[in-house]
Amino acid sequence: MKKVATIKELREVGRYAVGIQWSDGHDSIYPLQSLRRRCPCRSCLGAAKGVPGAQAQRLVQFCRLGEKGVFAAWADGHETLFTVAQLRALCGCALCTPEPERPLTQG
Repeated sequence: MKKVATIKELREVGRYAVGIQWSDGHDSIYPLQSLRRRCPCRSCLGAAKGVPGAQAQRLVQFCRLGEKGVFAAWADGHETLFTVAQLRALCGCALCTPEPERPLTQG
């Protein structure tokens, strides 16, 4: 089983995204709209339909829960718990979601 990297730092990236710096050196940026749409709670099931409203895309709190999770409180009152593994899997950067017709070279 592959070990998931831990979170080194959480940060705000402008008004519409949050960033995570991982212990393995990787950086991820998550648009708030995408995080809300991918909320894994029992109500949302990770696949919310449509565009979330403005309050549903505004964070009032975003913090680590030890080494295993992150808590997000949204302005509309909704709360989300993400595991570290879920967040890493949601990374949509070019390294994590390669396009076979446009391979990236590192180095």
